[in-house]
Amino acid sequence: MTEKRWTWLIVALAAALLVFGAASCGGKKKSSSGGGTKVGLVSDTGGLDDKGFNQFSIVGFKRGVKDFGLSDRVYVSHTADDYLPNLTAAASDGNKLVIAVGFLLGPSVVTAADQYKDVKFAGVDQFYGGAGCKKAGTCTRPNVLGMDYPSEQSGYEAGVVAALMTKTGTVSSVGGKKLPSVDNWIAGFQQAVKDTKPGVKTLNAYSQDFEDIAKCKEIALDQIAHGSDVVFQVAGKCGLGALSAACDKGKIAIGVDVDQSGQGKCVIVSALKPLTTSVYGIIKTFKDGQFKGGTNKFYGVQQLPDAKLLTDFHGNVPQSVKDAVAKADKGLKDGSIKPPATLK
Repeated sequence: MTEKRWTWLIVALAAALLVFGAASCGGKKKSSSGGGTKVGLVSDTGGLDDKGFNQFSIVGFKRGVKDFGLSDRVYVSHTADDYLPNLTAAASDGNKLVIAVGFLLGPSVVTAADQYKDVKFAGVDQFYGGAGCKKAGTCTRPNVLGMDYPSEQSGYEAGVVAALMTKTGTVSSVGGKKLPSVDNWIAGFQQAVKDTKPGVKTLNAYSQDFEDIAKCKEIALDQIAHGSDVVFQVAGKCGLGALSAACDKGKIAIGVDVDQSGQGKCVIVSALKPLTTSVYGIIKTFKDGQFKGGTNKFYGVQQLPDAKLLTDFHGNVPQSVKDAVAKADKGLKDGSIKPPATLK
């Protein structure tokens, strides 16, 4: 056989191995780097560039990996069916810590934690234990830490803004799936509107989806048609459609989780969740040997008094609105304002 044919055979064999390797990953697209102790992260659906939840959790994860000399791998969930396979793959791959991003991964985290008792798990936007945990499949495990965010606090400040910025007297929220980690934002938002301007009407609807941008845009357009001129999105990547609808119609929008002002000039502020800093903190705790499972860690203003609940304002926002937000911020931090975490 000539040298040329040998070269062709080697290339063909390499290509075949690549195809086989890709097929063996199934729905678990993976990325990896580093050479130290192994840590993994399992994403929620919506993609790694969702401009919110996944993306900024991964920013904190990657930053921690770099700063503490760890080796990392990200396991991408394309559908909910990928949750458990990705978690078990992360544990079996030798990761000593696995971070699961998203409320819906909770039951799968418990299942994986029972199978891999020597692996530590942390769940972003997950709470373990409490009434109903057996039915939900989210009772505490000694190797699992819940990361809980009382987002009704940030939602409250968003509601103050909405109540004072509306000209029509109607504001709205677009939720993704009806989950506790969605409803707490909306409960705080609606309570603030009521406290700030009782006569303002609040609309709310769910897309039952965190990915389909068109669904949330349609909901927001319907709310705008019914008088809403301030739209608050709480629907992940899907919610980018709600922001788009507000901008298209010349209304006001409020982003969620991270600064989403880049989605359009109509996004005057975003309500924050400390995703990047909290995930980074878990990596540090693990590196320092201080990780403790069997409990939940909370990331509210009582635990993080210096944390910002809203981004800086963009566009023409009156000083009176900023002052009202500052007053609400003080009340949330001193405990005189306690917004509900659930909708009535």
